[in-house]
Amino acid sequence: MHRGIHYSLKPNAAPGYWRYVYAIANRVRSGRVQGRLQLLAIRRVQMRIDRDMRSGD
Repeated sequence: MHRGIHYSLKPNAAPGYWRYVYAIANRVRSGRVQGRLQLLAIRRVQMRIDRDMRSGD
């Protein structure tokens, strides 16, 4: 959880990539981020959540 937003992060089939899913205001966002380490992938997803919360989309 990041800033009250639950997210899911799972390893992708391709090495070094992770799949993520989260929802803000009933809009589901999904995609993939690159990062060899899970902590790096988590931080990148958290940055996307922050960006989406600021934009108000």
